[in-house]
Amino acid sequence: MRVDVGAVMPEMTAPEQALPDVAGLARFAERAGLDCLWAEDRLLAGEMSVLDSTLTLAAAAAVTDRIALGFSVFVPSLRPLAWAAKQIASLQHIAGGGRLRLGVGLGGGSAEEYHAAGLHREHRARRTDEFLGLLPGLLSGQPTPIPDAAGVAGISLRPAMPVPPLWVGGQSLAALRRAVRFGDGWLSGFQTPGEFAASAARLGELAEEAGRPTPRLGICVHVALGSHLDAGLAGIAAAGMQRMFGLPADRARQLAIGGTPRQVADHLAPYQEAGAQLLAITCQPAPTEQSWELLADARRLLNQS
Repeated sequence: MRVDVGAVMPEMTAPEQALPDVAGLARFAERAGLDCLWAEDRLLAGEMSVLDSTLTLAAAAAVTDRIALGFSVFVPSLRPLAWAAKQIASLQHIAGGGRLRLGVGLGGGSAEEYHAAGLHREHRARRTDEFLGLLPGLLSGQPTPIPDAAGVAGISLRPAMPVPPLWVGGQSLAALRRAVRFGDGWLSGFQTPGEFAASAARLGELAEEAGRPTPRLGICVHVALGSHLDAGLAGIAAAGMQRMFGLPADRARQLAIGGTPRQVADHLAPYQEAGAQLLAITCQPAPTEQSWELLADARRLLNQS
């Protein structure tokens, strides 16, 4: 089964790193033949510099024609829900051609991040479900009551836009249930191939119980690529996960992938064999044109096997 391989934009960077050339990287990703550009959604990330995910994808959309654009994942609970829907509708128009893939999840933001947004982290699951339930009505332009506007009969957003494919993120049982209820796809992260396969099987069981189609499967993976054999590349990927997400060192080493395009393709193949149709790849330590060119080689090799 063919798998789409895309790259995560480096909109979250360490203090010593330069901010990314979003337009230049987007053009290169399309020329290289990657299937999708992904953006992670954060407001704050400690000392890391963070660019706005919707603006990052809008800038990428403006300079490309073919490549898909996606969130991995959009966090609606950090925003007023009507404003979140307006951002998605606007990006649908800017991207055009059905290129947008809307990954939605709770995210891993801290209480500080929610405090900065004037919201509460403990409400994020409820507000995410509310957003997913309200999104079709809001994007269609129909009058839609929303909890953020108590006492208002309904809000009508214009212009009306189709709902993009929904990829619900998360690994918990609640996230799997959310994917079955709302999603066209399920987007995992921080799982080994065996863990991914077990979650995918549970997702199928939940879909059967609910009488709904099983969502498509995807996963976000962290990779360090090199043109030559280098035993230290997996360690580079692990260090990046520790720095960016605070993963314990042993867990980061368990999840990290490093090597040449052939080696990386071989490491990604078990996800494909478990049913993954989509891979969102974060290249460590920081993506470059060279690493994305090597990723495009890994994509080709993976889909040849």
